[in-house]
Amino acid sequence: MMSLPLIRRLSLKGKLMLIIMTTSTLGLLLAGTFFGAYERYRVLDSMVHDLTVIGRIVGDRSTASLLFDDPRSAGENLSALRVKSVIASACIYTENGAIFTTYNANGADKPFPPAEVVSVHRFEGNSLVIFEPIVLEGRRIGSIYIRASLEEINSLWRQYLLATTLIIVGAGLAALYLSSRLQRVVSVPLSQVAEAARRVTQQKDYSVRVKKTSSDEIAVLVQAFNEMLETIESQNKELMENNKNLERRVDERTVELADAKNRAEAADRLKSAFLATMSHELRTPLNSIIGFNGILLQGLSGPINPEQAKQMKMVRNSATHLLSLINDILDISKIEAGQLKVEPKPFELRESVSKAIQTIRPLAEKKGLEVNVQMAGQVGMLVSDQRRIEQILLNLLSNAVKFTETGSVSISCNVEGDYYVTRITDTGMGIAREDIDKLFRPFQQIDTGLSRLQEGTGLGLSICKRLLELLNGSIRVDSEIGKGSCFSFSLPIPKGQNFSQENPPSSTV
Repeated sequence: MMSLPLIRRLSLKGKLMLIIMTTSTLGLLLAGTFFGAYERYRVLDSMVHDLTVIGRIVGDRSTASLLFDDPRSAGENLSALRVKSVIASACIYTENGAIFTTYNANGADKPFPPAEVVSVHRFEGNSLVIFEPIVLEGRRIGSIYIRASLEEINSLWRQYLLATTLIIVGAGLAALYLSSRLQRVVSVPLSQVAEAARRVTQQKDYSVRVKKTSSDEIAVLVQAFNEMLETIESQNKELMENNKNLERRVDERTVELADAKNRAEAADRLKSAFLATMSHELRTPLNSIIGFNGILLQGLSGPINPEQAKQMKMVRNSATHLLSLINDILDISKIEAGQLKVEPKPFELRESVSKAIQTIRPLAEKKGLEVNVQMAGQVGMLVSDQRRIEQILLNLLSNAVKFTETGSVSISCNVEGDYYVTRITDTGMGIAREDIDKLFRPFQQIDTGLSRLQEGTGLGLSICKRLLELLNGSIRVDSEIGKGSCFSFSLPIPKGQNFSQENPPSSTV
């Protein structure tokens, strides 16, 4: 029997022929086997019937011989059995089971079985054995035994099997011929569909069509296949047209983007040139205004009354604020342009923190805020840009004071691993978790009631983050609404810094 994987690898034509041949051959075998078995049963049953009738006839003719004890005449009756060539031997028994007379077709004496008192037949090897009682007026006076050979029937059976085999072989060859012709009705259209699908797949030729040759389910399949190809061909043409249009639009857009890029680069160069020029043009007049304002407030050019002093202080504060805004804008512009340079030099971090605290303390005291400072004894020398570090400190401390109405502002500086970590903590209103990412974006301010009341451009924290990245540091925020905020930044400790027990103890201001 062919295995299932091998059958699956056959072509459609091979599968159809295999199905036809298997079903037709199996049908012929079943039919031949059934009719052969039925015919053998019928022949054997007829043989049993014939021999039983012959036994009864011979027994009836032998009743007188048994009554008058005449074995010779009984033997003549048995000799009549020679007309049946299949009968090999026979025997007549007396009432008490003794052998009365016998018959052997080949003339040789053979042993006979014990007598049976009832009618019986059975098959023993290659023979049929029959026992029939001899009855006279309802009384058994003896019995007859007949043994018939089955060799003739077996010979006929072998001939029948041979004929049946030849018929099955002939029918199989006829079925093979017919199946090889008739399977084309199914296999040819499907093979054409398969070939068209292969051509479409390999050559991308969607103009292929399969000819419809019938009106059955295969014709429906062919029609659906052709319609599918028509749809794909139409969509493919449309897609190709769209691709051409897209390429054209991409080329046009690329030219537009190139022009826009050139204009942006030109505008950026103009902005840089403008800021470079205006850096001096804006700050010089503002510094002059602040300087002359200070001279007037000191009374060096003559006395001024209290109202004039008040107005002059407002001018000074506005000019100072404007100068701070200009400096922030110039700094963020230089950072974005990659033109801001840092100048790392050794300096005492402790002194820079103290300087920033002294600068911010008057603003905190004016709002009634407590200022706490905690410096670890190991805090000392730092190699970085001192001016930029102090700018970061002042920015973070100013924000803490600006957005804290009551409570305190604290600053601590400690050694953690290979970094100095400085934390500025306030008791202000805090920042929502979802707003923390907005803090370090340029020109971005958290839209709260308090922040809207304060001045600023939203550049301070962005500048702090960019400066710390330039100085190989980092900054983070921990805050919660209603509980204040903590801004902490880390700076790498110079290599070879020694933190021995001789360092000064921590101090609190």
